[in-house]
Amino acid sequence: MIETLRQIGLFSREATTAANHEFAAIGLNNNRFQYLLRICERPGLFFDELAGEMAVDRTTSFRAVQKLITDGYVEKRADSQNKKVRHLFPTAKAQAVYPEIHRFEQRMATITIGQLSPAEQQQLALLMRKASSELR
Repeated sequence: MIETLRQIGLFSREATTAANHEFAAIGLNNNRFQYLLRICERPGLFFDELAGEMAVDRTTSFRAVQKLITDGYVEKRADSQNKKVRHLFPTAKAQAVYPEIHRFEQRMATITIGQLSPAEQQQLALLMRKASSELR
């Protein structure tokens, strides 16, 4: 059981390390590419939702997003109802690099999970959801 958990961590670290290296030149290392993926896929997300999706604390999420804002990838807009809530939107710069980041993510999925049959992929997804349900 421990070995399985370590193997999952290994896959994650290898993919993240490769992506950090791949996107360092455009300022999306230190896992910022992951934040940008989610913001591009769900424009209007707010900080707490993003932190929850990334399974990180709000401070870590805030720092990553602030860097994305400073680098021109994300903009934040106040909610029309509650001015304390800030929604996150990708800029044109983010939308321009999103396809490249998404292709990378798909390539990593193919490398790590693509060798499984469709039935095995479904079973793995089910087991991963079940195993992670207690973490959140």
